[in-house]
Amino acid sequence: SASKMNNMEIPRAAPLLLLLLGLASPASALSASSPLVRARVAAATAPAVHASPLLRRLHPPVASAATLQQPDAAASTAAVAPEDEWIARVDLAAFGKECRELGSRLEKGQGEADVKHLKRMILWSNLCGAVGVATMWMKPNFISVMGLSLWTMSRWTMIAHHTCHGGYNKQDDGTGRFTSLGFALGSVQRRAMDWLDWMLPEAWNVEHNNLHHFRTGEPGDPDLVERNLVTMRDFPLPAKLKYVAVAAVAAMWKWFYYAPNTYKQLRMHEMRRNGEEIPSSVDKHDPFTIGKFLPGMASEAPALGYNFVDYMRKVAGPFMLIRFLLLPAPLLLVNPLFFRRAVVNLLLADVMSNLHSFVIIATNHCGDDLYAFQNSVTPKSPSFFMRQVITSVNFRTSNGIRKDGTARPVHGITADANDFMHGWLNYQIEHHLWPDLSMLSYQKAAPLVRNLCAKHGVPYVQESVWLRLGKTISIIAGRTSMRRYPAAFNRPQDMVA
Repeated sequence: SASKMNNMEIPRAAPLLLLLLGLASPASALSASSPLVRARVAAATAPAVHASPLLRRLHPPVASAATLQQPDAAASTAAVAPEDEWIARVDLAAFGKECRELGSRLEKGQGEADVKHLKRMILWSNLCGAVGVATMWMKPNFISVMGLSLWTMSRWTMIAHHTCHGGYNKQDDGTGRFTSLGFALGSVQRRAMDWLDWMLPEAWNVEHNNLHHFRTGEPGDPDLVERNLVTMRDFPLPAKLKYVAVAAVAAMWKWFYYAPNTYKQLRMHEMRRNGEEIPSSVDKHDPFTIGKFLPGMASEAPALGYNFVDYMRKVAGPFMLIRFLLLPAPLLLVNPLFFRRAVVNLLLADVMSNLHSFVIIATNHCGDDLYAFQNSVTPKSPSFFMRQVITSVNFRTSNGIRKDGTARPVHGITADANDFMHGWLNYQIEHHLWPDLSMLSYQKAAPLVRNLCAKHGVPYVQESVWLRLGKTISIIAGRTSMRRYPAAFNRPQDMVA
């Protein structure tokens, strides 16, 4: 039974291995499809204020009549926790209106300066790559590994991220390369030139730009850490061993989870676009890890029309071939030893890039001071704008914050260096309010959004990435949970039925 499972003793030599196997296997006793988790999902979707964590990907729920009833402010305040009382005092319509107006002003203010800034960041990224490639023939060393790692990270989180969102569409030079319809899409050659990583760009665009951004913190959000790592949260293991397991996952998360899961989302998107029905055997929101390709696993891949060979040919294979074989191959003409050293440096850089990206990505929407939601809202509605703020967190931004809580002005090279090392993901609040702006626009927007939130009494969370990492690990280890947004405060006209 579930109670016996939680109390069972595990041999000291086995627990960490069992946990990692459980993360890879949908048949795990504590996987998202187990009876124990289904029971906790039922508890999570109950109307209690401090319900259990939402542990399973569900289809976005239909808002019930009870959910859509808006009580008077006094009754609402009495029914919720003190830390949630601010919700009753917010004028959502006014907040949403000012968010739309500010986003419009920022978009209209973009121009040649944003293009020059993008080119400068591309130069910085390429310089990192040049240093790494030029030295990778040496014995494994920090300079080579860091250069290659920063090259990979910045190409994804900064250049591809903002370009694929359309941040530079209106500043297109006529080539269409740095636009959402052209960057890294259409061929292996284009992918290799623009953004080469474990993920297929077309798949990432579907999973991230559509699902994550329009369902942030909701059951349909594919990046909801609390739910995706339910096995680790509930596994009967000492906290210290869970921390080791978190580090192991962080070192391989792009190829272990992110690349195969984004491809699953792409395949379902293609089926819908072609008028095909998703088979009932497929859990649309269940995370797809590389372990599901192993024999005997309950993989959804065959039902979606692909297998491991297809995945390797289209997604992971081109990256592995180009990055770990073709890139260092010229060194074979000089000395085979140099080639072997280069491969080791490239592999170490990949681990470093996984760790770096995990720290600045997994922490964006995770912590016991951020909200998770049970229902969906209409994009760009007042509730949507508020949700993007209260389920996201900023790290140290270019302007920084004075001791009195006010923002300092943006400051050139130092600002860009800070933001570069954060992968420009330190403006997560502003990015989720307006995903299709440039990197430079987010630097300008941060102090304005902070003041706007202060004016309307909407919590604006900003902390060091290391503090946020601690909060994220606490969520993953099951020590804390995301804050539940009280359904009684849902704005009826913003809800998706």
